[in-house]
Amino acid sequence: MQHLHDDALTLLALGEEATDEERAHLEACPRCSADLGSFRRVVSAARLAGTANEDDDASTAGATDGTGQVFTLQAPDSTVWESIHRELNLDEELRPDPLSAPASSQPSPVASLDAARRRRRRTGPWLAAAAAAVVVAAAGTWGALGALDSNPEPVAIASVELSPLASYSDTGRAVVDELPDGKRELVVTSSSDAAQGYREVWLLAPDATSMVSLGTMEGTEGHFVLPQDLDLSKYPVVDISDEPYDGDPAHSGDSILRGQLDL
Repeated sequence: MQHLHDDALTLLALGEEATDEERAHLEACPRCSADLGSFRRVVSAARLAGTANEDDDASTAGATDGTGQVFTLQAPDSTVWESIHRELNLDEELRPDPLSAPASSQPSPVASLDAARRRRRRTGPWLAAAAAAVVVAAAGTWGALGALDSNPEPVAIASVELSPLASYSDTGRAVVDELPDGKRELVVTSSSDAAQGYREVWLLAPDATSMVSLGTMEGTEGHFVLPQDLDLSKYPVVDISDEPYDGDPAHSGDSILRGQLDL
């Protein structure tokens, strides 16, 4: 799967409307969706710092993490932007420090997005780096931004498109997410929930000589928390089987969908 480039995700985080292709990709790709959520939280934190700076007319701003605890966000010295401008070889028109300019001289959001769209088409990869660098500098440190985030997103660490086995035509997908508490969750989706018996989700060794049952799958989507000591490199194959109601916990040998995780 071709993921969205960071420059596209940056512009979407800044407020640009997604194209139909970008919207469809974000709906189908947990990784890019999670990355966009991270970009948006960074932008939100930086804007919060900027608003507080304008209200207080000071070089530092206070922000809370939703629990009442205050974190200090400090505006960077203008030399920070000078270094960013020099390292990224930006246009001369971008030389003024965007964080030290008076509020009245700041361009409107619409004009800023229009300019960003034009730069996106002609300048490519440096755009994401520039935007990310400015946002991080405005917020102080990544640690402070993490503290501001009271609802972090899961991070996709592996995925696979599931293919139907003989006599089946279903399609599906499996994604392993790392949750904010460090646990891993397998999210499995399929185009159908039809089965002669019931559907069971397994992780198999590549040669299928050993396997781990994760549980039954109700409907077309299932969520399964993985055992903490489970080594995915030993059990990388996701399998959905059709199990009869015979009381036998072993795999029926009748698999509907299967695919090996990209680790």
